Amino acid sequence: MYFMTETARKICRRLHAYLRMGSCAGTVFAVYPDAVYCNTSIGMVGILTNAHCLAPFSTVVPSTKPLSRCGIEEGMQVLLGEETMEIPDAELTIDLSQATDYDLSLETIRAVFLPTDYDIRLRHVLRAIETNAKADDLSPLVTDAKPNEYSAILSPLLQPLNEAFLERDPEACAAATAAIAGQGVGLIPSADRLLCGYLAGYAALSAALGRTFQRVLEMTRALAASAAAHTTELSGAFLLQSGEGLVSEDLFLLMRNILSDAPYSALVASANRIAALPLGGGADVLVGVYLAMSRLYAVNPVN
Repeated sequence: MYFMTETARKICRRLHAYLRMGSCAGTVFAVYPDAVYCNTSIGMVGILTNAHCLAPFSTVVPSTKPLSRCGIEEGMQVLLGEETMEIPDAELTIDLSQATDYDLSLETIRAVFLPTDYDIRLRHVLRAIETNAKADDLSPLVTDAKPNEYSAILSPLLQPLNEAFLERDPEACAAATAAIAGQGVGLIPSADRLLCGYLAGYAALSAALGRTFQRVLEMTRALAASAAAHTTELSGAFLLQSGEGLVSEDLFLLMRNILSDAPYSALVASANRIAALPLGGGADVLVGVYLAMSRLYAVNPVN
């Protein structure tokens, strides 16, 4: 059998570490032009094109052909080895041996602090939300836009979540999250994208406040576990990764640009890249970031 080979450019370091521990298998879960998601024994694994930045448990390939036109279909077997990913029925092999590892864990974020212009930096995030807002997204939660169906549902549910995080109460967090998760349409509902952004904002802000990562994980894992039980399988997988402090490459850069003296232009560029996610919903992620970093700030750090 002739196999088409793609040479991966980047790979999530956590994923690569799992693959080096031994081979595993799974099946193709969802196929998009710019992304294929595979349900495996180590979790949901993504094959992304250059249209995406690197995401947790994913690899990026420089394919010029839409992945949805490569003969990949839902349910096909996927084989993952130390340096290869294969979808035999699609005659596709991805060579991981030359891929650059990127650590996407916010545990590794360094030299972050609360800058004197913190409020201004958050206003740049807000401006990116306003600029990229769509009629059916969650931007009305933080802007003056007229509420839509889902923002109206979520608005009264956010205060219990904020209070749970301010009090660092995992049980209250899980209860508040259960009412929020899964709100919206599609395999990745808008409320879940908001929660992923919220988790990233909380974890990065906690790093700037000097909290230990293990204390942070008590809260983020509680949110992720509750959310995953109340939403779609694909969205739940993304939330569980977020609960471990894993974020996309662009979201990692945004956190670092907010919590430093980085130029505003770099901050705006990373926010706009997130807003323009190929699968949509980027503004919802930014709403979550903004909510966490604006409403969870006025607390004393506790390690």
